[in-house]
Amino acid sequence: MMAPPMTADPRPPLLLLPGTACDRRVFAPVIDRLGDYPIVCGDMGGAQTMPDLAEAILAVAPPVFLLAGFSLGGICAFEMVARQPHRIVKLALIDTTPRPDPPGNAAMRHKAVADARERGMHSYILDAWPRLVAPVNVEDEALRDTIVAMARDCGLDRLSDQSEVAIHRADSRPRLSAITQPTLVLAGAHEQVCPLDAQHEIAAGIPGAVLHLIEKAGHFAPLENPDAVALHLGRWLTDGSGTVS
Repeated sequence: MMAPPMTADPRPPLLLLPGTACDRRVFAPVIDRLGDYPIVCGDMGGAQTMPDLAEAILAVAPPVFLLAGFSLGGICAFEMVARQPHRIVKLALIDTTPRPDPPGNAAMRHKAVADARERGMHSYILDAWPRLVAPVNVEDEALRDTIVAMARDCGLDRLSDQSEVAIHRADSRPRLSAITQPTLVLAGAHEQVCPLDAQHEIAAGIPGAVLHLIEKAGHFAPLENPDAVALHLGRWLTDGSGTVS
């Protein structure tokens, strides 16, 4: 599922968890800006419930690590830190939500998978495109092509599994106050998929958490404004708070 970095670096590695229909490419421009910090990327496949996915990732993760999750990866991060908090040094939550899947959302998810099966994986992204990025990025063809390429490479079977994982997840809001790791919360200022009030809910619920909204970004903040995301993540890596003066 993931290979540990082949290095004698004493720093605990940063484990990155992509979102639905995404892979390492969603973090690529941020990784490029983080210098030589040891990084591994988790595999968000092979399970149909969030508890099973969290356990599968924990089974192959480094013994101790920093954890950053984007979207569905952030939801998985909540589950992982609830299960094995002693292994996680710091926590970063990017464009995600602590909330359970809303009532009735399962039908919408199943329809989206069926539409993608009939019309192609590109439709999964393009049908929702104006909600996925900031208005300033809607016409960015390179950005759109990158996200569509990830979805195509993800494929229908993984999309179906990830949809089930999103449906079968816990309400993490009651667990927020138990999180003791230094926590950074990032979200695009134009986030529409995981609403901004959910970002404030995370930051208010986790003791000491720091929230930064990323300008010129929507749901795909790591791709839309990697400079800002990497700046905050870099500070979080070194000082534990993510605070930028």
